[in-house]
Amino acid sequence: MADAISGKLQLWEGWMTAGGPPSPDARRLVGPHHAAEFADRLYAGEALFPEPCALPGTRSAEHGTPGGVAAGSESRAPSCGEPFTLQWFLDVENARHSKHARWIPKLLEFAKHGGERLLGLGNGLGTDWVQYARHGADVVVCSPSAEQLALIHRNFQLRELRGLFLHSDPTNLPLESASIDVVCVNGLLQELADPRAVVGEVYRVLKPGGKVLAATPARYDVHFWFRDWLPWRRWRARPETGAPPVRYSGRRLRRLFDRFVEHRVYKRHLRRSETPYLFRCVPMPVLERLLGHMLVLKAFKPLSAAISAQAAA
Repeated sequence: MADAISGKLQLWEGWMTAGGPPSPDARRLVGPHHAAEFADRLYAGEALFPEPCALPGTRSAEHGTPGGVAAGSESRAPSCGEPFTLQWFLDVENARHSKHARWIPKLLEFAKHGGERLLGLGNGLGTDWVQYARHGADVVVCSPSAEQLALIHRNFQLRELRGLFLHSDPTNLPLESASIDVVCVNGLLQELADPRAVVGEVYRVLKPGGKVLAATPARYDVHFWFRDWLPWRRWRARPETGAPPVRYSGRRLRRLFDRFVEHRVYKRHLRRSETPYLFRCVPMPVLERLLGHMLVLKAFKPLSAAISAQAAA
């Protein structure tokens, strides 16, 4: 099935595996020189692994995930198939939503929004947006990167799922006001210089009573308490390259979404091997809530916004 559908798509035509010369007309994405190495990094980031899977002709190296999730743990991604095929996307999905990240389907509510119009904002391969579409949601995906959007579109096409894919800046969404039931923001807020502009657009496009789900790296995670506060761990840590991503506390995340109501913040995602031996006897649900790498906020656009809009009209 993957080969049959893949033959109809031209998104990656001309790409060569690592070790071969690149085609002159190959579509170039921002990433390593070789497409296979780039696929490794995409897999690792989407699957929340600190290291990419080992593909033929590439050398695995330790990379931090885009959200800073599970950096420094001992887990590795499973072996991958041919990049950008259906099986490859399925492997990514299995790795992302299993083991330490079993909290994702529940907290992001994949199965609760059938028949609703859902907007997905964020980076990645669209693995989470696909789950909403599988459960009957009318999915709209918006990205400022044409290459990123092409990856997400391909993921949907290979699964024969429908969606609307918009190439646009998230601070200026090409959507009507009060036209969306649910917005899921994942892997985006920590990379923005002005996240309030995006939150303002999310507020505008949501219907009164609509829900926002936002996932972002937690500031007070296991690394904050045990790597940054214990000098011997800080000395052994590898120096970070480039500007570190912005990390949020629960209070800061609530302030960012202060126009919304009924805020709930959850902290999740932790590997037991990341915690000091003294704490490994503590139940994992407790450790996650104290030391997890990710925060998930749930909030609603107030129903009073409908009254304000009518008064303004």
